[in-house]
Amino acid sequence: MVPRVAGRLNKRKAAAQLDQARLLAQTGAWERVLVALAPALEAKVLPATEAESLYAEALERLGRKAEARAFLEKALTTRKDDPNLTARLGILLVHANESARGVELMSRVRHQLKREPTFLTNYAAALLKLGRVDEAETALATAMLTGGGDDTRLVFALAKAQKGDATGAEAIAIQIGTQSKDAHLRATARAIEADCRLMQGDARGALERFRALDAEGRLEADHLPHAALAAQLAGDETLANALIQRRGASASAEDRLLFAQVALSRSRPIDALFELDQAAKAVGEKLPGYEYEASVARGRALRLLGRASDARAQIERAKAMPEAELKLLGARVWLELGHLGAEAGDFELADAAFARALELDPNEAEARLARQSSSRKTAWKTELKQSSEARLEAVKSEAEAMKRRFLAREGELEQMRRELQRLKSLSADAEQRAQELEREAKKVKDEQARRLREELEAQERDSEEKAREVVDQALGAALSACPDTLLRMVLVAERTYQKGLYSELPAAAVAVLFSGALERSLFLLLVQRFNEWLEQHDRRAQFLKGAIREKRGRRVEYFDRFVEAFDRSLDAKAPSLGEVSRALSRRREAPLADFNAFLQSTGLGDGFLDALAGFVQSAKERLRDPVAHGLAIDLSWDELRDFRKAFLLEFRAGPGVLAQLLGGS
Repeated sequence: MVPRVAGRLNKRKAAAQLDQARLLAQTGAWERVLVALAPALEAKVLPATEAESLYAEALERLGRKAEARAFLEKALTTRKDDPNLTARLGILLVHANESARGVELMSRVRHQLKREPTFLTNYAAALLKLGRVDEAETALATAMLTGGGDDTRLVFALAKAQKGDATGAEAIAIQIGTQSKDAHLRATARAIEADCRLMQGDARGALERFRALDAEGRLEADHLPHAALAAQLAGDETLANALIQRRGASASAEDRLLFAQVALSRSRPIDALFELDQAAKAVGEKLPGYEYEASVARGRALRLLGRASDARAQIERAKAMPEAELKLLGARVWLELGHLGAEAGDFELADAAFARALELDPNEAEARLARQSSSRKTAWKTELKQSSEARLEAVKSEAEAMKRRFLAREGELEQMRRELQRLKSLSADAEQRAQELEREAKKVKDEQARRLREELEAQERDSEEKAREVVDQALGAALSACPDTLLRMVLVAERTYQKGLYSELPAAAVAVLFSGALERSLFLLLVQRFNEWLEQHDRRAQFLKGAIREKRGRRVEYFDRFVEAFDRSLDAKAPSLGEVSRALSRRREAPLADFNAFLQSTGLGDGFLDALAGFVQSAKERLRDPVAHGLAIDLSWDELRDFRKAFLLEFRAGPGVLAQLLGGS
């Protein structure tokens, strides 16, 4: 329930409080988010979806998950199809270990939120909890294309780790842990980096990272079992016990599994089986890979207790799971198969299993030592076998000689020679045919590759030619007046547009190029030339003085931020699209009189300049920064086509904006 507050807010004040809540959320001040949102929700003058979703997130972040769930379920009774509220409830359920239900809810609204990177990132994280790694990576790829940040890349790292790619996961985690501006994301990334070190057999490196997090107060409760295993493998049993004690009675099934691995490293299989039994009784869902890890750990404990048959059943069960073929993770099951083979006297099987373990994890020290032993025993067995076979061969040869002398059948030997020759001939023919088939297959493959390459090159040439044709036609006589840097930007934008017509490239991606070309053209053809005009007419000081709104000592506040770009003492940035649009709209006002005089000297005309101001503002709102203006981020191709037409081809019954700017400059 939202607490009732005295009085009511108007729409402007409520919007201001929502803005304040957004800023507070970015800093993690969730209690203050609730306080800021309560009046706005009570007044019911804002678009309810965002405010309610943010309110529910704040409740969840503060540990009030039951309140957050009840709040969302109540909101959805009146707006059952609201995508943002449905997605937020799904995320909450995933965090509450109801991942299947959470993913089902998020899947319902995935099409509606397909361009929302935050939603796609949470959706991918939920899919990972269900073991659906390929689907998660697809969602993450889309999230990155639509603006996903460090949170998206962090989930990418988790996906790589889940597939056994600890090196790739660690590389991402290191980058985020050192560069992200979000302290919580940095801490999470460093914990993932520590886990990756542990997966790669570097227990000391993992422990150093966990200790650093603990010293900063950022070692989360669910990191403690991982840190305990790292401490144990690094030889610090006392620290491992302390970390296990800190986790306490709230240990999950995955935590118990890690405690079992600690016990196994201490050669205490009975303690390990106890922890595994407790893990099996734990309430709630288990993460992907749990069954595999649990079977391997149970198999190892049973083997150490001498129960080889029971141990083999557990290991064979784990071997049938997909994790058995993953890098790093798969090494454990093959290591146990090797030990079982060695203990049964089958050293050839043991050697092959240890070799497979080392293929999956070259740093697996136990497998390396075990293979050295099994290889020596296999070599001894092979030598013994070869010696026996040599003696047997000698006996056979002597018997054959006696047979030949006794039978004296030279004809039979000749027949045997002819048969051998026939078999050799057949073998040569088969080998020749195999080589011919291989050559034919290579020829077909090369031809397919050539055709694909030619098709791609043709498409590239077509896009290039079409772009050049459109730009030449659009600029006409003004082409020679277009600066090279601007011309290159326009050609890149048009070429990308042409490619997008027969590909799945989002319109928003092309719009970024066109809006950049517009911004560059305004800078080169208006801002920069106005700057030159001020120099030529010696009017810079007069222009700046006339545009001063307030002056306090050395601090100057100008009539419009557009003016700051021409004050050399400020080293200000070039004017943005919005600032140029506003200066064009207000050019008739006294502080911008010099700017208006310059514009009149270009011969562009007031009608064109008024329309240009609206066009630039529209480009800023729809192409450059739609979210800041409350617009949908999913730009349509029709909208992009209209903008391109006005910019390049036709604007106010004349040439495009760029051509008119070039002609009027």
